[in-house]
Amino acid sequence: MCIKGVPFLCLLLCLVVVKGAKISEFGVDVGRNLTLPCPIQDTKDVMWVREEREDHQISHMQIINNGSLFLSSVEKSDAGIYACYKANSVDDEKARMKVVVKTPPPALGNVSVRPSSIIALILWEVNGTGGYPIINFTAQYRLAGSEGEWLPISPNHITPNSRQIDVYKLQPNTSYEFRIWATNKLGRGEITTVIGTTSHEYREEELARRMLAGADKFDTRVWAVAVGIVMGTLILLGLGTCFLLYQECRLPSDYFAVPEEQEIIELVPNIILNPGFEGNLQSEQMPADENSNNETPLRLNNNTVVQPRNV
Repeated sequence: MCIKGVPFLCLLLCLVVVKGAKISEFGVDVGRNLTLPCPIQDTKDVMWVREEREDHQISHMQIINNGSLFLSSVEKSDAGIYACYKANSVDDEKARMKVVVKTPPPALGNVSVRPSSIIALILWEVNGTGGYPIINFTAQYRLAGSEGEWLPISPNHITPNSRQIDVYKLQPNTSYEFRIWATNKLGRGEITTVIGTTSHEYREEELARRMLAGADKFDTRVWAVAVGIVMGTLILLGLGTCFLLYQECRLPSDYFAVPEEQEIIELVPNIILNPGFEGNLQSEQMPADENSNNETPLRLNNNTVVQPRNV
């Protein structure tokens, strides 16, 4: 590719190779504009050459007044080495610049699916990042040959260091279509689609993996909080028990014997002075006999019984 100059001189300059020349690098996001300055002095009259490119591919490039090369709406194919020269000069001095066009991630490589009866394993490799680090991967699936909605594969945002993902809750002996792509700062990359068919037999390891299908969503913080509550309750109960035992140990040894001794001391003189003493009992009703005239005999404190007189 040559811009501005005599065709013969252009061809001559394109064949000139300067060994050991330093190459400056310029990065640009796809779709943005880029200006490449020519560092050669007195660059009002310069010529730009794009290595390994044809003339008809430079419609969106132009040289501006200060000799810089302006690229509008940069495309992925614009990446490469650019060089600027002094026009109409026998000097082979030139400046070379490398343009790196940053894009969304390219299609993933070696994407494959290993289906079993109810589970499928999707594997892939990364061919490139597009110029920015990969943020995450996304995978989806649906019945093969259908126009139905794509179903997400959990987790929706697969970590960037992952290279495989399991798909659960599939139907045995069924064909599925899977697709996966990577995402970086500039957006979603190229999508890769594969098809796989599940088998019709169950295996023990598949059943075990199905039972653990939701284990990746379990939040360990919930378990930690539950364990903390249980342990805290046990600690409080232990401290309370120790406090009660400590308080009991501090009481005098005769604390519980004092009331009993006092009661014995009060009863002894009453028994000596009044053998018939029975506490606060003043009288006791006696059962009626044949001589009874419906009057109740009385028992005095000295244990003497007074019968009513017969009429």
